[in-house]
Amino acid sequence: MNLNDWKPKQTYFYDYIDLSYNEISGSPVWLLNKTDYLVGFWASGNKLRFDLGSLKIAGTLKNLELSRNLVYGKVPKSVSGLTSLNLSYNHLCGQLPPTKFPVGAFVGNDCLCGSPLPPCKVKGR
Repeated sequence: MNLNDWKPKQTYFYDYIDLSYNEISGSPVWLLNKTDYLVGFWASGNKLRFDLGSLKIAGTLKNLELSRNLVYGKVPKSVSGLTSLNLSYNHLCGQLPPTKFPVGAFVGNDCLCGSPLPPCKVKGR
């Protein structure tokens, strides 16, 4: 299934969405950015491909599980408002924003750095 083909007419009533381990491709950005009351989104073990920076993290969202996908880009500062987060085994890069999440939430990405991962390398050194 390609998530880009799923176009529900109304999204406001979604509180929890679990799409984990279903070989789903596409991008959830359009859905998540239109769902104002979403509390949890779980989509591990799929083939979702999108820039994490394009995701609007609603104030109600508390659980975001996107491990083992094809997510790329940088981790936005807005993840700090989440209760649980797993972005492991994707293609994310850049310095992590200040976070309370353990290393397991970020391990296995292409080039993430900064606490709780190893420090970022300073250019020219």
